[in-house]
Amino acid sequence: MALSKLEARPDSRGAEARYLCLGLSRPGREAERRLCLGGPEAHSRIGVETIDGSGTPVKKGSVRAMVKRPNPTKLVVALEPGDAGLSPRRYRWRVLASSGCEVRSRCAESLPPVETRAFRLRPVRAVGCTGGSAGLLTNGPRDRKVVALTFDDGPSDYTPEFLRVLREEDVPGTFFEVGQEMPGREDVMRQVLAEGNELGDHTMNHVEYPGYAQIAGAAARIEAYTHFQPCLFRPPGGGVDSSVIASAGDLGMRTINWDVDPRDWSNPGTGAIYSNIVSHARPGSIVLMHDGGGSRGETLAALPQVIDNLRARGYRFATVSELLGYRILYRPYG
Repeated sequence: MALSKLEARPDSRGAEARYLCLGLSRPGREAERRLCLGGPEAHSRIGVETIDGSGTPVKKGSVRAMVKRPNPTKLVVALEPGDAGLSPRRYRWRVLASSGCEVRSRCAESLPPVETRAFRLRPVRAVGCTGGSAGLLTNGPRDRKVVALTFDDGPSDYTPEFLRVLREEDVPGTFFEVGQEMPGREDVMRQVLAEGNELGDHTMNHVEYPGYAQIAGAAARIEAYTHFQPCLFRPPGGGVDSSVIASAGDLGMRTINWDVDPRDWSNPGTGAIYSNIVSHARPGSIVLMHDGGGSRGETLAALPQVIDNLRARGYRFATVSELLGYRILYRPYG
């Protein structure tokens, strides 16, 4: 059955409910947290519900996730555990499924069929990403209404406010950061990653047509401050040649430019920034904005309006790596 035909927030007490859920509970607790696949956004969001000891749903919602089906018998779900209210600890688990029928006992299944199994959820952090080979891209696939919002020239004093907007809107972003701006802002860099966003390299000193050392210096500083090894590089001003692309590729990074540029660096006004983005965005667009390098209040004010407009038009949002089909790599702390 297609995931979209399942219910992301089912009432499993009903015989006709169609669902596929992972039930998680803490030893000694009757309440169960269920992560359920399905609905119109089945590959980008999952349902989350809390079931009390009597089997009654007491809280329902959804969280951003990456859901893939590598083959007909395998599903892979990646999400931030904290978004689903899961903290590192030991959990019991079971899989619950139903294709919907008139008699609940004939269609509801559980795996394992009796009791539960146990596992320990360990805290993890983003340590890298795939796809970092030599090459230049300015957009993602044009066959899906997904865009990537990107922010250059930080980290800066504005960056926490940009993160606040993204968090409130439940949207990820990709931050291309300058090495000379990083000292003293290590915490906000780690916050970028902890909240499901991505970091990219924007050279050490914002030098156009940079050499190997400029790119390597910023990448090394990102890794030293966050333990994250970037796989994306953005050249200042978008200036590229074969040498720049090759240098980034030698460092395990793909060169990323853009296809939507509101020229917000020039502070043309919040309305102008908004209008430029929403009128030029199309499926697969990579949108250039700035959270550093100057006064960024206009861009900050335009950002929630941009998100609301595109979302109302059916667009979803992704980091650049996600837009291009790459993956963020995670590892347990320690």
